[in-house]
Amino acid sequence: MVVELQPAASPDRADAIEHAIERVGQADVRLVDLQFSDIAGGARAMTIPADLARTILTHGYRFDGSAVTGGLREIELDLYLMPDPTTLRLASPVAGAEPRGQLTCSIIRRDGQPFAGDPRSILERALTEARAEGYDYRVAVELEYYLFRPEAVGVQVADEAGYFGIGQEHGAAARDEIVATLQAMGIRVGGAHHETGPGQEELDLLPEPALRMADQVLAVRQVIRAVAGRHGLRANFMPKPLADAPGSGMHVFQRLLRSADGTDALRGDDDELSPMARHVIAGQLAHAPAMAAVLCPGVNSYKRLAAGHRAPRHATWARLSQASLIRVPSWSPAQGSHVELELRLPDNLANPYLALTVALACALDGTRIADEPPTPLDENLVRYDDAELERLGVPRLPATLGDALEAFAEDDLVRDALGDYVSGQLLYVKRAEWNDYSRHVSSWEYARYGE
Repeated sequence: MVVELQPAASPDRADAIEHAIERVGQADVRLVDLQFSDIAGGARAMTIPADLARTILTHGYRFDGSAVTGGLREIELDLYLMPDPTTLRLASPVAGAEPRGQLTCSIIRRDGQPFAGDPRSILERALTEARAEGYDYRVAVELEYYLFRPEAVGVQVADEAGYFGIGQEHGAAARDEIVATLQAMGIRVGGAHHETGPGQEELDLLPEPALRMADQVLAVRQVIRAVAGRHGLRANFMPKPLADAPGSGMHVFQRLLRSADGTDALRGDDDELSPMARHVIAGQLAHAPAMAAVLCPGVNSYKRLAAGHRAPRHATWARLSQASLIRVPSWSPAQGSHVELELRLPDNLANPYLALTVALACALDGTRIADEPPTPLDENLVRYDDAELERLGVPRLPATLGDALEAFAEDDLVRDALGDYVSGQLLYVKRAEWNDYSRHVSSWEYARYGE
């Protein structure tokens, strides 16, 4: 329901609204999707006729906010969707379908203040705090997923092309359409290719401000699912969908710029890592067990980590090893490239807003404490057994969702970054998920113990 709130009086916002309305009219858009995120990371949407866009951009849209809790609809909760006019994306029309627009929304209370359970508002708050400290947080993302052919029994992979392989026609055609669709929507793609697993794909998104990237990740997942379906395929974002194949991650390449002049805060003298970069690494390593509950929020997440195929099992950093939690890719000072810290822990079950919030909070905590990280470990950790790693003093990441939730419950910094409302909801929902999983009897158990 459209309900009049106090209109946003900012001249910048007013100009952005006019620009968005002009684009909607030029594209002859009839429908606009108001997209928002629930706490669990799922994309939610409300579709409106385009002729209501101006009113809703100005005054907001009242809705039942229990949708934000990720499925726990126990009471009606009147909240308001407030679209961000700068997020307007014009989706490429499917044959025979009306062109449509898409706006990403923050969730506010009737008094105009952010709702404590809105993941987007939580990230906005974290970024505002970072700017107050003089820093601008930007990220690129490598997003991995599988394409399966729907079968009556089990799953069948789309192709067996291998790493950077060309693949069969249907898998390659889906990849081409995904890239073209995202480009038409204004989402900058760096490239897409077949990954190491059978039917596994990777899509690289170019660096953006963190809030814009989180908005984009929600949209990108929807595009991938829709395009795959049009090609008779099914996109799968599970961290570990196949027991004998590599898992899928969502690697985040982090940049930290000085907001005063846009210079690289992670690059030091002689083009080495700056003290700031080392402090960021130390902060994220120190809070890695608690971060895992947000970055790897499903029981399946820990099967990806346990497999060890280029997925971190330990809180280490390195310049070369892809088994580390944080990797420092090489950069070219001559070409003006930025230093990036690749966070390899997240997977696609993560809410992108909450994931970037905790990553930034832990990074800035490291800069405040000014702690130094351990020596980088550029060995392939898969070659070591647990006893050798323990002898080397290498911290182990949580082995299960249950372990991660316990670490999260004990880490004040990570919980405070999300706020009491979201932290409480996450613990409630995810502990219930872990308890359900712990009681489940699988076919593997029956095959092993049934006779």
